[in-house]
Amino acid sequence: MRIRSGQLPPVGAFWSLTMYDAKTRFLVRNPLDRYLINSPMLPGLKGEANGDILLYLQKDSPGADLESNWLPTPDGPFAAVLRLYLPKQSALDGIWIAPAICARA
Repeated sequence: MRIRSGQLPPVGAFWSLTMYDAKTRFLVRNPLDRYLINSPMLPGLKGEANGDILLYLQKDSPGADLESNWLPTPDGPFAAVLRLYLPKQSALDGIWIAPAICARA
């Protein structure tokens, strides 16, 4: 999931991306004990040279140097829920569009 530079979720408070197992509807157990990535974590996320933030939503670690951006998924269907707390008008009006989750080869 790529968050383009300057396109963070527009909020007055914070945003959160939480991972659920689609079969059980529970949080996904994982070696990091990480169940979400949220805006308070931004300073610890690794950004790309162009300012984009690439989040790795996958079962296996993307490698130690990228684990800060890893949100572990189950081995099967999942539900990633993006919550905006005190969303700004651009989110409410549909001007801001949430980034898509895309499979990478």
